Amino acid sequence: MDLLTVLVLNLIFILFTTFVFQYIIVNKFTSLYRKNAKTFIIILGAIQILFCMSFTVIGNKDFIFDLRLIPVVVGGLYGGPIVSIMLFITVVLARIPFGGNGIWINFFNMLTITVLTVYLSSKFRAFPLSRKLFTVVAVALSYTVLIFLMKAAVFDDLSNFQFMLLYGLALSAGIFIVTYYIEIMRQNYLLHNAVIKSDKIEVVSQLAASVSHEVRNPLTVTRGFLQMLKDPTIEEKKRLYYLNTAIDELDRAETIIKDYLNFAKPQSEMDSSICVKEEIEKALELILPYANHFSVNIKKDLMAGMNVAGEAAKLHQCILNIIKNGIEAMPNGGDLVISCREMANNHVSITIEDTGCGMSPQQLAKIGEPYFSTKAEKGTGLGMMVVNKIIHEMGGTVNVKSKLNAGTQFKITLPLYNVEKRET
Repeated sequence: MDLLTVLVLNLIFILFTTFVFQYIIVNKFTSLYRKNAKTFIIILGAIQILFCMSFTVIGNKDFIFDLRLIPVVVGGLYGGPIVSIMLFITVVLARIPFGGNGIWINFFNMLTITVLTVYLSSKFRAFPLSRKLFTVVAVALSYTVLIFLMKAAVFDDLSNFQFMLLYGLALSAGIFIVTYYIEIMRQNYLLHNAVIKSDKIEVVSQLAASVSHEVRNPLTVTRGFLQMLKDPTIEEKKRLYYLNTAIDELDRAETIIKDYLNFAKPQSEMDSSICVKEEIEKALELILPYANHFSVNIKKDLMAGMNVAGEAAKLHQCILNIIKNGIEAMPNGGDLVISCREMANNHVSITIEDTGCGMSPQQLAKIGEPYFSTKAEKGTGLGMMVVNKIIHEMGGTVNVKSKLNAGTQFKITLPLYNVEKRET
């Protein structure tokens, strides 16, 4: 094989094994790699050295040329002094069977490069990328000059200038590509870990904000009933009712917190029957004081006899979220209409419509996204995210229609509970 073919083959093998090493050992077995990093780098470097020296160009008087310098320099710079010494020994031992005068030039040149690599290794990792690339290219050029000067001076064996130029350029370009390749892979690995860490922090942040948002609903209801208890004219029966309802809502807040603590766990099968009309009426009863505070008139048109599969507390939570949003969209009062109807395709639809400020098409497109809210700093946008998740788990859909300054309509569609049994 000619020189160029040999050098290209060497470079391809080095790049391929470096990629496999990074992808499998470093990325997949990170903890094992961290404990035995030097050993792994020595093994990788030794394999690359032996391959390069198996595919060489034989020069005059048994001088051989290949890219063995690349794993020696790169391995030493990234692995440290011990790795440099072990790779130096590997090169020297692997060169002996070839014989010839080149053994001594190989020994002294590699010894010089190893000493230089050991000196640079402690500082190399702190270098910026441009300086790292400059350093490895400078080492490659120094090695090329040394090997041809010693070949000519000691053994009086002049080499062809074109041969020297091609070898020097190929070696410099090869070590440049390999170092740049390693740095890109390392940066991608660090970036990947940073993204994962950022995602985990984001999940925790969203979860915390969502818990806060969901707990605010029962606390708002509790506050409304406690304010009503200030009225000294309230009869004892109503006072007791308000107190019990406030306690129930605080218990619901506790339940919500427990649910969110298990947010990431797999969902259990939800096959209990929920009466839609009953859950809506419960939600309306709780939210009525809040609606009165905003001068909102609630109208209902509820069909009886419709059941859906799921958890009552979660459906209750969804309805409260949407109604509360509708009330808050009408700070100066208005009408909120809630209805439920059985659809022809064995589904039930729950429609909640307000006459509030509405949303623009741009706002409507973002509804349900974390941290997007039309309430400015008062909203987190997580309420609708939770609604979408719960309804989706129940096998339903949420559709929203809105027009700026003309109100908003939420339509929840859910499959009826145990349709097959009802039809038989």
